[in-house]
Amino acid sequence: MATEEQLPMVSIPSMNDTHLEEMLIINKLDAAISDSNVEVIAKTIDELLAHTIIHFSEEEKMMEEGQYPEYFTHKSEHDRHVEELKSLVKYFERTKDPKAIYAYSKGNLTPWRIHHIQTMDTEMATYLQAKTSKA
Repeated sequence: MATEEQLPMVSIPSMNDTHLEEMLIINKLDAAISDSNVEVIAKTIDELLAHTIIHFSEEEKMMEEGQYPEYFTHKSEHDRHVEELKSLVKYFERTKDPKAIYAYSKGNLTPWRIHHIQTMDTEMATYLQAKTSKA
């Protein structure tokens, strides 16, 4: 399970709050996987997908409003990740295989999130924060 200390922080507090919420959902998913609780896994990956869609939508709105020059690159990575999560949900609905969700969570989801925050989100937040402080 990821801890709050492992979560990279960006210069926009609301983004940090959203990232923390998402980390808590992933930790809940990891706990359900450890318990092999298929029902809770199904509910939690649905919750993660819904949260991620809202999270990305809010970030994309901030990027558009701030005229962030890397908007399309950042959005395309969001879109790719959402499609990956949707595929995961469909796969789990068919197979009910907690091991596959575990492998995805540890091998892709958590490392991807940390990398995305450290790179794309940090760059975007820094740009938007600098633009706001100049206004």
